[in-house]
Amino acid sequence: MTTITAAERRFLRSGVRSLARIATVDEDGLPHVVPGGWSWDDGAGELVLGGRDVPTTARAGHVRRSGVAAVSIDGVHDGPGWSPWALLLRGPAVVADGAIRVRPDWSRSWGLDQPG
Repeated sequence: MTTITAAERRFLRSGVRSLARIATVDEDGLPHVVPGGWSWDDGAGELVLGGRDVPTTARAGHVRRSGVAAVSIDGVHDGPGWSPWALLLRGPAVVADGAIRVRPDWSRSWGLDQPG
């Protein structure tokens, strides 16, 4: 069951333009992180991680092997001063429909509701 808060769900539905950093674990247990595009499938409750030829990538192979992924979607709000924001998610993952689909079962966030 997902632990996504109302503020996190609003953020995911907003379609804000940003990169996701997708973390997987390789066959030797080493971390592997790559940036990529993302969207939120509200009906399925899944983060959809896209990109070029995703099913052929190392990260897709890692997901097939481990069945899990972690993601950071983050940035800095425009304006004066330092105002970072982030949404961290992790959970079961599959490769389907040309993308990696993560069904979050853990989340943490900060700064999502601050004006940009």
